[in-house]
Amino acid sequence: MDSQVFKNIMSRWLTGISVITTNYEGEIQGFTANSFASVSIDPFLISMSVGKTLYAGDLIQKSGTFAINILTKDQAEWGKLFAGFYSDRENRFENIVYSTTKSGNPILPGVFAWMDCRIYQTVDVGASTLILGEVTDGSFSVEGEPLAYFHRQWGHFVADE
Repeated sequence: MDSQVFKNIMSRWLTGISVITTNYEGEIQGFTANSFASVSIDPFLISMSVGKTLYAGDLIQKSGTFAINILTKDQAEWGKLFAGFYSDRENRFENIVYSTTKSGNPILPGVFAWMDCRIYQTVDVGASTLILGEVTDGSFSVEGEPLAYFHRQWGHFVADE
């Protein structure tokens, strides 16, 4: 399989956009991710994939906790910011008034939903680490629409009426 063909195939899968955040000894980090899924309802488990070269992934491993911020369609700029589109922004949390979970992980204001997780299990999978997280807390909004990613485009989902 050619890597570009694989990327093109995967770009045809509609996903949501989230910002994964963590706090290790006062150092906060965040990154944009769309490789996130529900795994189990008993216990409450999610999975996400983190590239091994990602510094935030190291902090998640050290802290043992992370939060998932599910973005609304109006928060595409945050998705791009935490994806590294703006290389001049060294501190991605600068000028963002965020709250924190009980475990200290940042929650961006006005997100569609959020979950606080602790590492349940990790699996070495090639260039990434698969993290199973046990959801310990969370909340959601009934207002708004989620931010979506499809075919390398950022947008939103329009439901049939």
